Amino acid sequence: MTTAQHIHTPTSGQLWLKQRCINVEKQFNHATGRLTFAIRFIPLAALLVFAYWNGLQAAPLIAPWIFFPVEAVAFYLTLLVLSHRFHDIGLSGANLLQIILPAFIWIWVGGDLMNKVPPPIWGTTAAILAAWPVVVLLRLFSQRSKPAADNSTV
Repeated sequence: MTTAQHIHTPTSGQLWLKQRCINVEKQFNHATGRLTFAIRFIPLAALLVFAYWNGLQAAPLIAPWIFFPVEAVAFYLTLLVLSHRFHDIGLSGANLLQIILPAFIWIWVGGDLMNKVPPPIWGTTAAILAAWPVVVLLRLFSQRSKPAADNSTV
């Protein structure tokens, strides 16, 4: 067998996939801006809110086994969009914890916590848990992107 027999010509689908992978790698090289962030984030957030509301219903509108894959992809894409926006304003993607941890406490720990603490403390805790992610999101929507550092001159 010669080397000419081992040459592989990529298909158009493989070339398209390669270009998409390169584009994903380069996505953090430019800022998305506030409007682009809103256009990407709002539909994903609405889908996640609908998924949470759908799960609270006694008779869900959409069966969980159908809706779960869509919800999982929307959650992942939401984290990706939020992480990219944090990067645009000059912060680390670790700031996602400012949104995720209060939501986690609110959804999974809230009922037990409400039964164990007096109502005034629970009310204050609930207000902070509800308000903090909203404050962070408002900051993401309103803060201008930081200019990227020019790394072309080494």
